[in-house]
Amino acid sequence: MRILFYLPVVTPWWFDNIVASLIDRLTAEAEVHVMVPPLWRGTGVGPGQLSGVVAADRVEWHILDGEDHPRLRTGGDAFDDLIDLVHEIDPDLSLCRSADLDTPRRFPGVVRYLMEADFPPFPSRVHWLVLREHPFDHCVMPELAPVEKDDLHGGFGDIWSAVQRNLAGQAPDAELRGPGGAGPGDLIVSLPLEYEHEENFFEIHRPYADNAALVSALAEAVGDDVLIAVTDHPLNLVHCDRTALDAAIARYPDRVRMIAPTWRRDRPTSRVIGASNGLIVSNSKVISIAAFLGKPVLRMSDHATGDWLNAYSDLSIFLGALRAGTPNLPSQDAARTFFAFHAANNLIDLTHKEMDGRSILDMVESPVDSRRWPAGIRRYADSYPELVQ
Repeated sequence: MRILFYLPVVTPWWFDNIVASLIDRLTAEAEVHVMVPPLWRGTGVGPGQLSGVVAADRVEWHILDGEDHPRLRTGGDAFDDLIDLVHEIDPDLSLCRSADLDTPRRFPGVVRYLMEADFPPFPSRVHWLVLREHPFDHCVMPELAPVEKDDLHGGFGDIWSAVQRNLAGQAPDAELRGPGGAGPGDLIVSLPLEYEHEENFFEIHRPYADNAALVSALAEAVGDDVLIAVTDHPLNLVHCDRTALDAAIARYPDRVRMIAPTWRRDRPTSRVIGASNGLIVSNSKVISIAAFLGKPVLRMSDHATGDWLNAYSDLSIFLGALRAGTPNLPSQDAARTFFAFHAANNLIDLTHKEMDGRSILDMVESPVDSRRWPAGIRRYADSYPELVQ
């Protein structure tokens, strides 16, 4: 078997903490090739990354250091020389960390994207990942037999209940209603913002150029009876210049409110979604918080959303349904199935001794396999024993 890692937007942290471990496991099962550019705008690799791969001498390295390597991050070019090289390698499986989705479509064999495993409000580890056929298809799951759903609900029931209790205990944000906030009959829609550091090339799939433009467009489009409750991505607070965003929010004081963390590790998004009438989201994984809470969703994206979320794609229809009090809601039975399925079937924990190269390849060859669900739920429960005590 031949495996290709195609990594134009991998960050050094992601390579060191996730990809290197994945390479080491898969060299025991296959011939491994790695295509990756040198460092630019926080993506690519340097000598330190290659030396961190234990099995480096068993890997065929292809450092994509041509003058056009920055364009690999966003695509738009034919890259015929690269495609010729990929076809010469002829991989059975390509594992991609790529914001450009058009180039990997031209690869032979099976293509999967290496993506973060987050499925909030359930906790997850930064070293976990999932393999996705489409990187921004959110809350999508296969058809499952009734007995399979029952098994998932039963195995994950205690964890579901624990997270439900945790969220129920969160105090709502008092500043969303009352003086200076939304009036008694007004709507509150939550708007969690996405990471927009220069290293995040996945932002090319968002509907607006940046978060400031998104906030401005929505503030202009909603009525005076709508308050947009904004929460920022935690990494934006640390790494990004938020001047334009702050100015955009300040221009609409009656329609937009930024809800900031109140302590160092505070993550206000879940409680803001809980206090809102609905969620507006593009490609953020926080869409699953609304799914868990049964909140109406407007998704501004060209990528697929699980049918069971009953998500809207038109702002005016979404707001009209909220005003009428008859919005489409996510199926709560399907939500229980989705979260259990994600934990049982999809999570790759590279810190766990059971997760060897053969197990990872099994997840590619059998994307849905109920035989691995008990072990998947057990690994998840072992990672968060406080949820099952």
